[in-house]
Amino acid sequence: MLRILIVDDEILVRIGLKTIIPRDNEEFQVIGEAANGLEALKILEAQPCDVVLTDIRMPEMDGLELLKQIRERWPAIKCLILSNHNDFNYVQQALRLGAIEYVTKLEINPSELMEKLRAIQDQLQLEKQGQHARTQLEQKVNQYSNEVKEKRLRELLQGHVSRGEIEQVWREFQLELFTSPLAAAVIQIDSYEELTQNNRFQSDRLLTYTVKNVLNEILKKYGNGELVEMAVGKFCVLTGQINANMLVEMQNAVQVFLKISLAIGVSPSYEDAFALHQAYEKADHALSYRFYYGGSCIVYYDHLHVSPPTLSEPWQEEEWMKRIEEGDEIGLREKITAWTEELCRNKNIPPALLREQWLGLLHIFARCLKAEGGDIYSVTLHEQQYPYHVIRNAETLQAISNWFIGWLPVFLAYKREHGKEKLRPEIQMVIRQIMEKYNLPLKVADLASTVGYTENYLSILFKKETGKTITDYMTNVRMKNARELLKNPDYKIFEISELIGYADPNHFSRSFKQMEGMYPTEFRKLVFGHRTS
Repeated sequence: MLRILIVDDEILVRIGLKTIIPRDNEEFQVIGEAANGLEALKILEAQPCDVVLTDIRMPEMDGLELLKQIRERWPAIKCLILSNHNDFNYVQQALRLGAIEYVTKLEINPSELMEKLRAIQDQLQLEKQGQHARTQLEQKVNQYSNEVKEKRLRELLQGHVSRGEIEQVWREFQLELFTSPLAAAVIQIDSYEELTQNNRFQSDRLLTYTVKNVLNEILKKYGNGELVEMAVGKFCVLTGQINANMLVEMQNAVQVFLKISLAIGVSPSYEDAFALHQAYEKADHALSYRFYYGGSCIVYYDHLHVSPPTLSEPWQEEEWMKRIEEGDEIGLREKITAWTEELCRNKNIPPALLREQWLGLLHIFARCLKAEGGDIYSVTLHEQQYPYHVIRNAETLQAISNWFIGWLPVFLAYKREHGKEKLRPEIQMVIRQIMEKYNLPLKVADLASTVGYTENYLSILFKKETGKTITDYMTNVRMKNARELLKNPDYKIFEISELIGYADPNHFSRSFKQMEGMYPTEFRKLVFGHRTS
């Protein structure tokens, strides 16, 4: 709807114009009338307007002065001049002041006036669309620029680069180079996977975006600095000097507004303002020690124990195997509890190395089952998690210990029930079928027909005999073969996916991570890393 203001000191002209412009019309609305420029300004200040129909010669404030005021204060308003035959010079001035058209008052043609108003309406619509398009373009350009800047900063933090490369990025994005000292803080959202799984936020990106906005606002409050998203749920703050109050305020704000806790690792101060990578590495290393401290902690690299860690395994394998064979749940639980308490007191073993020691302990349990023809992956899940996934992904030492202690009775019960147990011939036949055809799209119905059972009966019997569903057993077989294939660098991930019966490589990767606690690409790097170390 086009909102129109009529301005003329002659009442008959105003009445005539209101008669020409249709009332109760969805296209046009006369919002008011004024006898001079001053009255018109009061109306314009009170309500929005699209078009002003104004005379030139009026008392108190004429049309030319009104045009000046409108151009300065409401540049989007279109002005249509009402003139007399002898107003030519004034009309020229009005056009220079921004009027887009004029009509002669004594020769007003209703259809011509309406045509001019519709033309103005079309022009305003085009301008509105153009402004919207420009706004969208500006937003895209700004977003792209920010994404490129963040990508370049992330590259500087993650890799060794020259001073020249750092200076180039700073010049490219007109950043202010930090004055010495330089420090970094790496921030991680606690329990990130749990937050995304319980659907508190609509998406992973929305969760990260929301936290990032809060952190940015607080960073601005404390002065210059850059916030870089390093990975999903993980950020790095670069600044001239880390303010402890800023970090606490970040934690408190995210906790209060989003009910999310943050763990933070802080680097030492570097006199070299170009030591971006070193600062990030030290801060990230400090962050890894939340493994001992738990969530919502701030760990300073300078406060960590730097004494050489104990590299030997903290147990005698024979003693552990003896307790496992005896089914000594109490003794096993006491040893795990005592070891955990000692680790929490000392905090001197790097978390990555300590996870390897926990994996070593799990391998002892796996060997005990393997000796009886069993498989650690077939043990009933505790809290719906595989042991390798827990050890590699649990955020804290206490979480691993608690899970492991809860898993002990599950493991021992499985070992008692299935260890050295001879399966029924029909189930052995189904297992042979799975072992031979795991790379094919096997269906439970097909397996059931090979032994003459109904699908439902076979499913019940298989679970009773093996402790696993047919689908889970098939997944275990496929993943066991995947682990072997990943040790061969000649195979691509998508090829391995096809070789073990997965049409979708993404589905394969997700299933592998659920069981192993890492994606196939990460597992492959781990395997070859161990070979070269």
